[in-house]
Amino acid sequence: MKDCNVLAYMASIFSQFLYNPPKEEMWEDIKEKKILLEWFIHSNSTSNVQANLLWKESHFKEDYLELAVDYTDLFICDEISLKAPPYGSYYLDISGELYSRESDNVKSLYNQCSFFTDALFGQPADFIAIELEFLSTLLFNLEKDATYKEALKIFLEENFLPWVGVWAKDLQSNAKSSFYKGLGFHIQNFCEILIEEFCINNYEKKILRRAS
Repeated sequence: MKDCNVLAYMASIFSQFLYNPPKEEMWEDIKEKKILLEWFIHSNSTSNVQANLLWKESHFKEDYLELAVDYTDLFICDEISLKAPPYGSYYLDISGELYSRESDNVKSLYNQCSFFTDALFGQPADFIAIELEFLSTLLFNLEKDATYKEALKIFLEENFLPWVGVWAKDLQSNAKSSFYKGLGFHIQNFCEILIEEFCINNYEKKILRRAS
């Protein structure tokens, strides 16, 4: 079994990249530390291999402004034109509207686990960056209290895995930057790891729409 702290760290990094694109100082730090060249998860899975190839290309060829433009097109331009809508409700709720029953269900679980982040003031609870931040919290605390283990299984089966794998493929298809395309493959691989590590079998829901 993989170290849950490693998985938690992965979720935390992905969350940061999805709250905002890296600014100039962070991008230079990422390049200096060779984070995109020396990703700490090693596997021969197709998604992981593809992710690493794309991040290597991003390290050498892309600047932070390209990432910022791609981030806007993917996640925050007008709702009709979004290339990878970062909300569970888009994929799972019949209305496709934000602040739906899907986001209410996620928020209820956050409350049960005393989880709060300032992003909840401005985003629905099923925003991908918030869900990853919550997942990171659960994984970091998994061995401290049985409540976190129970919440993790519920969250993965009911709220996270039913849509994030499909969203990651929309990200792979529609991202223009190697960085965000690679992130889509990394998150696909992350979902595959979670399914295997925690023996998640019952997580499929009907996907009502896709961006691609």
